[in-house]
Amino acid sequence: MSDAGQLAPPAVTTASATGIGEGEAPYPGAALSWGIVAALFIAYIFSFIDRMLIGLLVEPIKKDLLLTDTQISLLQGLAFALFYTIAGIPIGRWIDRAPRMRVVAIGITIWSGMTALCATVTNFSQFFLARMGVGVGEAVLSPAAYSIISDSFPRNRLGLAMGVYGLGSAIGAGMAFMIGAVVIAAVANAETVTVPLLGVIKGWQVAFLVAGLPGLLIAFTFLLLPEPVRRITRGEEHLTGRVPMSAVTHYLNDNKIFFWSIFLAVGMVNLSVLGSISWLPVMMVRSFGMELANAGWLSGSLLIIGGLLGMVGGGALMDRLGGGSPESRLKFCAWATVVGIFGAVAFPLLENTILMSIAFVLFFTAAAVAVGAAPSVIQQLAPNRMRATISAAYVFVINIIGLGAGPTLTAVIGDNFFPFESGIRYAIAIVAPFGYIVGAILFFVAAKHIRTHKG
Repeated sequence: MSDAGQLAPPAVTTASATGIGEGEAPYPGAALSWGIVAALFIAYIFSFIDRMLIGLLVEPIKKDLLLTDTQISLLQGLAFALFYTIAGIPIGRWIDRAPRMRVVAIGITIWSGMTALCATVTNFSQFFLARMGVGVGEAVLSPAAYSIISDSFPRNRLGLAMGVYGLGSAIGAGMAFMIGAVVIAAVANAETVTVPLLGVIKGWQVAFLVAGLPGLLIAFTFLLLPEPVRRITRGEEHLTGRVPMSAVTHYLNDNKIFFWSIFLAVGMVNLSVLGSISWLPVMMVRSFGMELANAGWLSGSLLIIGGLLGMVGGGALMDRLGGGSPESRLKFCAWATVVGIFGAVAFPLLENTILMSIAFVLFFTAAAVAVGAAPSVIQQLAPNRMRATISAAYVFVINIIGLGAGPTLTAVIGDNFFPFESGIRYAIAIVAPFGYIVGAILFFVAAKHIRTHKG
């Protein structure tokens, strides 16, 4: 399946990669396609708000529930990773067979409700269980979104569409810190707040209510959106009905070097990013003496700027370079990650707030490029009726490494080797460049082996 040494993505029978052909189903109109992306983008924003909010509320939660940095890191990451371990792949199989818009609506309802439930917890165990429920957001949303978007756009526009969707993660993480900052400022003069039905609760608990409840309205939107036509590739024309899991594992095994390289590359980038941004506001408070609300605003702004540059700018640029081919996308990711290493080394150690901010944007922009592009490559190559399952495997791997290990690895290094107030910055300075170095190498490996891909 190669042409002049480059892999051609699987041919499409129900719609061509570049437009409408004879007897082929057209892609949705531009207004509908971008409307679907907009709905998924908003859902992704709220997914990350619900996930990342705890990063700004570390100090008040630690004080009220008597937790350590390591316990907080488990709430930030491992609680999500455990959910992926148990249910991620079955959910992907469900998405490959069920109406995807309905599945997304169910997922949003569950994670939004569980976020609001975090406002009622009184100990670590309750909090951990509630955070596991929030984890359904990533497990459902991204595999479904990747599949939906890939059926809504031709190949030469897929990078930008995926980049816009992926931007939701950066904006969501940024808005999580900003929303937390607003709530903290609003209740700064009140030790507790009285809320109908719940009674008297702490300020950090109010933040979880504010973040969780709007998601229930977003879920309803997906019940109104049409389901895009699934586009079947020639490689799966012989498959009828439900694709067995054995066919998926056989396909992954035939292409194991490529898929493991790209999964682990993004996983290591996530290790660096989540090991850093989970502690970014805390680092600003402890190392720069910032007020918590100000740290939230600055952290949120830097995440949004880096996300715009990397996911939208990088996605549009990759659609132009190399015709949006999978190999060119992966090489772009590799070089972006190499450049990002310089920001990873610098931002935790710089003493000047402005220089630290510039270095962090460089660091995060590189990650945004990689996280935005990798799903595009997978969707271009994976057979349609396996896409959500393979995407679920991708989400599983990158979150086991990134969420499961990133925040906790940073906290453990800080607690054990730098046990002083500003020690978290030195732990970040170790974890951030390490993940990028490994990730860059693996992106180059994936680009090299893409030519041997078996469709």
